Amino acid sequence: MDQKKAVSFLTFWVVNTVVLLIVNAIFGGNIVVGNQSISTGLSAIFAGLVLTALIPLAPKAVEQTGFKIKNQNVWPAIFLSLNIVTLWILKRLAVVTGLGIASILWVIILAIVITFVELAVTKTTGAMEETKKTAKSKT
Repeated sequence: MDQKKAVSFLTFWVVNTVVLLIVNAIFGGNIVVGNQSISTGLSAIFAGLVLTALIPLAPKAVEQTGFKIKNQNVWPAIFLSLNIVTLWILKRLAVVTGLGIASILWVIILAIVITFVELAVTKTTGAMEETKKTAKSKT
């Protein structure tokens, strides 16, 4: 893994973790990070890592399915759906992950927030440009 990809991965990880901690502080009754066996910080770090690990895997998974994405505006929808599914799984495993979310509505709201923040990080850092270049060079 080269240095730019490592910095990009760590940036997304920190941003996702901070978003989870902020949302926990604001919407503490509906989105809870941490439980009796996992601390708030450790739970946020783990959930942020899982959300971040799926970012580089999404383009590879789409490529494996054989779909050709001609319009780059489809990627936010792909990442939104990926975030919804991932948050739902993390929510269902709350005893292990420490991420408790009250309902599917809050899963969708949190996924929208995380997707917008990830898009903002992508726009400011140009993190996904490397993925696009490697995908174009393979075709």
